[in-house]
Amino acid sequence: MATPRSIAQLESATLGPIDGWLVDKLGPRVMVAIGAFIMGLGFIIFGMIHSLWMYFLANVIISLGAGLGGGVVVSVAVNYWFRRKRTLAQVMSVIGFPIAGVVGIPLLVWAQSAIGWRPTLIVTGLLVWAVIIPASFFLRRGPEPYGLHPDGDPPGSAAAEIGRRLGGGLVNFTVGEALRTRTFWLIALGNGLSGLAMSAMSVHLFLHLEQGVGLSRGNAALVWTVASGLSIPSRLLVGVVGDRVPKRLLLGISATFMAVALLLLGLATSLVWAFVFAVLYGISWSIRIPVMRAMQGEYWGRTSLGTISGAQQFVEVLLSVVGPVLAGFMADLQGDYRLTFIVAAALSLIGAICLFSASRPKPPMRKAAEVSGVEPADVGNS
Repeated sequence: MATPRSIAQLESATLGPIDGWLVDKLGPRVMVAIGAFIMGLGFIIFGMIHSLWMYFLANVIISLGAGLGGGVVVSVAVNYWFRRKRTLAQVMSVIGFPIAGVVGIPLLVWAQSAIGWRPTLIVTGLLVWAVIIPASFFLRRGPEPYGLHPDGDPPGSAAAEIGRRLGGGLVNFTVGEALRTRTFWLIALGNGLSGLAMSAMSVHLFLHLEQGVGLSRGNAALVWTVASGLSIPSRLLVGVVGDRVPKRLLLGISATFMAVALLLLGLATSLVWAFVFAVLYGISWSIRIPVMRAMQGEYWGRTSLGTISGAQQFVEVLLSVVGPVLAGFMADLQGDYRLTFIVAAALSLIGAICLFSASRPKPPMRKAAEVSGVEPADVGNS
């Protein structure tokens, strides 16, 4: 069960820097369209599998498509268009994930019961083609080629200058400059440890809730529904406060909540404690992704944002890859997942310390011409 997830994460780590470099060069429209085609094909192949090697192949193809047109690409596109309001914009770009947890999973369960899992997967792949590929045509690299400006700010206004200083123009790191900062590695390690804990939990959660805590399958599903449902209002709140509070503090709080949630999950003996875990996890999950993506734009600027984000993802995912496999190995030795989740909580807490310490890096020295130079969003329209 954990092996396909780890293979997909390893693929994501390997391709992360490539995805980032490609979106810097080609723009989000091309990347999302290609990714959607490959992901849809993967779902269709999944619906036709008859052997173990096809099962692994389908997972690899789906992961490839999701990577090429997913997180890094969408994050970079949003950061091109927003500066002062980038956290709220990032929240809106990922709000579909918790909605899918509340609506999509029950719908998939119903479809599998009604028409079988194979037709459900094939229809899913066709829907990916029918919805995401046409939608990708509306994506644009940035606002400047259309006479617009980030956040809709009039050029030369005080608001525009504030946004300019919050990533873009005055703050544009190259990949080498970012890699030489302490902040880059603190963020990568902090998110990597938190991601390791999260990946271990997500793969083995239902098994632990049913076998370790003693919940029915329906109650175990309800725990996940609570976590997913809670993250919707929590993310909207994060969108409001995310650009008013230092983002490293929000990320540190997210990892701390994750640590407490995993500790309670490891010690849980009843549905009540499982619900407490769901509440804390839902809040942590709602903070982590949009704030991290917004912070990348604020810290590194736009010139090489895709490549820097991909490099950071490479470090993070390499740590996350071992999570599910290590969790399963420890559970086999211990006979349950309790110690596994307690160790995961400790790792997430270490990650929180790293994130709390990830202060904004000093902008690289630039000549006047370079500071006021053309940004990547000012050229091309892809």
